[in-house]
Amino acid sequence: MAEGSDERFDGVLLNIAQQSGSIDSILDAFFGFLQRKTDFFTGAQDEQAAEQMVLKYYKKHWKVGQKKRQEQQERNRVADEERKKKAETKKQKDEEEYRKRMEEAEKMKSAPKIEEVTDEEAKKIKADKENAKDGDGEEEEKEDKEPPPPGNGGSTEKYTWTQTLNALEVFVHVPPGVKAKQIVCDIGGDTLKLGVKGEPLILNGKMHSKVKPDDCMWTLIDNKMVQITLEKFDNMKWWNCVMEGDPGIDTKKIVPENSKLSDLDGETRMTVEKMMYDQRQKAMGKPTSDQEKQHDLLEKFKAAHPEMDFSKAKINYGGGGGGFNM
Repeated sequence: MAEGSDERFDGVLLNIAQQSGSIDSILDAFFGFLQRKTDFFTGAQDEQAAEQMVLKYYKKHWKVGQKKRQEQQERNRVADEERKKKAETKKQKDEEEYRKRMEEAEKMKSAPKIEEVTDEEAKKIKADKENAKDGDGEEEEKEDKEPPPPGNGGSTEKYTWTQTLNALEVFVHVPPGVKAKQIVCDIGGDTLKLGVKGEPLILNGKMHSKVKPDDCMWTLIDNKMVQITLEKFDNMKWWNCVMEGDPGIDTKKIVPENSKLSDLDGETRMTVEKMMYDQRQKAMGKPTSDQEKQHDLLEKFKAAHPEMDFSKAKINYGGGGGGFNM
């Protein structure tokens, strides 16, 4: 019988194997069949001849089985090496990204943002400072000199964090040498727990606002730093802290340009760009976009009613920006 034709009996033999339930039962049934229905035992000249025939085919299929086993082991080895390479590549990429983030944060922390102004704007700013009469004005002037928070985030004794309108990156130090399986990280809708098994939790409490738990993740870097990525539920809101009760930042100092406007949808991008424009206008003592619209409407009304006298009218447009000369 040719080797390739053996598969003809697979259906019958598979049925026997399923009903027998074990290798012992299969062999017992097979040799019982030979004893009852063939002359395999009765026709053999001696016991050794029958044993040699059985061993001949046993060794034949044993070699084939061993070859398949070695091939499978080699495939498993190659797959393991490939997984290790991918894991190492991802680890190196994460480490490089982390170093870049930290370098960028340090640069932003040490180098205040500088903006060029015209001579006219410089004179107005100087005059506004000289005319400040109360302590609140002096305090605001002092705060305006402070640079924006690095990475739009901040630092505490336990962690450093950055943010965009869409997400936060939180970097938490853990004992050096810790393994990923030892990390405990539970991210809820508005709660966060992080620590090492067998030790008190490093973070445990309510976060500033809600997140999308299914879109959040954490990574262990260099076995000494946990990076937590938190996707904000409200991507139009700046956080002033990560955990409630921790020191906060002044979100008014945040520079929206640090976030990627190209990643936002059309309506959100228009809103952010409006925020950026209004911030610049307020910083220069000029009207905001809403105040400009109100002024334009008033001018159109005045043009339509020349009989009305607005010379002594005092118009307050609100919004905290600059004003118009009537």
